[in-house]
This record gives sequence, C-alpha cells and structure tokens, in this order.
Amino acid sequence: MGRVLGVDFGMKRIGLSRSDPMKIIASPLKTVLVGKTLEATTELIVKECDDIETIVLGLPLLLSGKDSETTTTVRKFASILEKKSGLPLILWDERLTSKQVEKLLIEGNVSRKQRTQHVDTMSATLILQNYLDGNSHGS
Repeated sequence: MGRVLGVDFGMKRIGLSRSDPMKIIASPLKTVLVGKTLEATTELIVKECDDIETIVLGLPLLLSGKDSETTTTVRKFASILEKKSGLPLILWDERLTSKQVEKLLIEGNVSRKQRTQHVDTMSATLILQNYLDGNSHGS
C-alpha cells in the first residue's frame, strides 16, 4: 500500500510531506532547495518517491480563485513532475495555507529563524492533510 506525497512549491524551497500507509495522517518529510531549472527540481523530488503512489501539489490560487504568475509556474512544474515521476498528480487548492502555518508557529512561540526552517514542510503537511481529510482517507 503506497503513500501520498504532499508538495508545497516555493521559488526558493519546496516543502515535502507524506502520508502514513493507510493515508490518514500527513507528516513533515523534508525541505528541498529549488534547482536551477524546474526539471532539475523535479529530479530532487522524484528521489523521494520510492513508496509513493500519488502526489498532491499545492496550487497557489489568488483569493479570487484565479491564477497568479506563481500558479502558472506551479502548473508547468506539475506537468514536468507528473511525467518524470510516472505517478498521478493532483493539484490541491492551497490558499492561505502558509498564513495558517505561520500563525500556528507564532502562537507556539517559535522563533522567526525556526519558522523559516519549518514553514515549508508544515505547509506541505497541511496541504496533504486537507487532501486526505477531503478524500475519506484514500477510499
């Protein structure tokens, strides 16, 4: 039984998370520094796909629901990642995810430096958990 990989795309860092084998709980995995190209970056992520059966990639829509410049880049990245990994890829609305994580970390008295280190994986974890919750635990 494979897991689901959660991806929070960023222009400098990409947060990764993964589900448990039952696809109920998302956990932080790691942060990957972006490569020189989208193709190079996808290679870094494909290395983390050993026991993965589906990828969930956060789609950063504007609050209005429309695409932004970043959304266009993420859609291109998604296409490359899906081809290189050979896995099904789901784009998941991630509006306000980073803000939610930032707020939680501030409320937890996490220092600014530590927040920077954790916000990407925590965002990926929240994206993936929202997906898992919205899909009846993989059924």
